[in-house]
Amino acid sequence: MQAFLAILRFDLSQLIHSWLVRIWVTLLAASAIFLVSVSANEGELASETLAIYTAAIYVPFSVAVLAVLAVSAVNGEASVTADSILSKSVTRTEYITAKIASRIGITLGVYLLVMAPFAYLVMRYAISDTSVSGVIIGLLMVSTLLSFLVAAGIMLSILMRNVLFAVPVLIAGVLLSGAVLQFVGLTWMSATAVINELPETFRGETPVWDEVRVLFVFISLSLAAIISGIWQFRRKDL
Repeated sequence: MQAFLAILRFDLSQLIHSWLVRIWVTLLAASAIFLVSVSANEGELASETLAIYTAAIYVPFSVAVLAVLAVSAVNGEASVTADSILSKSVTRTEYITAKIASRIGITLGVYLLVMAPFAYLVMRYAISDTSVSGVIIGLLMVSTLLSFLVAAGIMLSILMRNVLFAVPVLIAGVLLSGAVLQFVGLTWMSATAVINELPETFRGETPVWDEVRVLFVFISLSLAAIISGIWQFRRKDL
């Protein structure tokens, strides 16, 4: 447990002080402030402003950044990992679970830091057409999508040694899976469709069953990716 906490603290500190995370947060915050100002002065609808920011700014920027952070979780420290584990100073399970916790933790931490005040300010200063419960559920749904991306990226980091190749594979896989699911009629499971329907969700117009099954499916997929990643790492040849 001590090894897990030590790795977790160190990894979170490295992530928080990395230039990539700092640029990411700065761009998200600046864009949020700009949209709050526009929505207040131009009389924009709160639901549309929230949805546009999420779909056009937060998700695209975050997917690119999180793909890099997730895919480099294990491959980026291959030599250090091997030395630590082979010297018995840390177990494989402690190492990989700390990596998963730090990556998902920074994902949700930044999401809460940016989206919570942004949603509050938009709901207060834009034309109010949102439901509080709808906004909460919508934000939860997006957070599960991002968490699944990170979990899948870490699993890919374990399976593939080439980080530069794994990042586009992860992004392409997410985009193609959304298109395929829409094509076969499973629109509600498509991340793209969920994001496109955010205005209705923020207004509280999405059926509760649709919201519940999206949350259930993507939480389940995240857990499956995490468990699979841990299992693969325990068997991985260092």
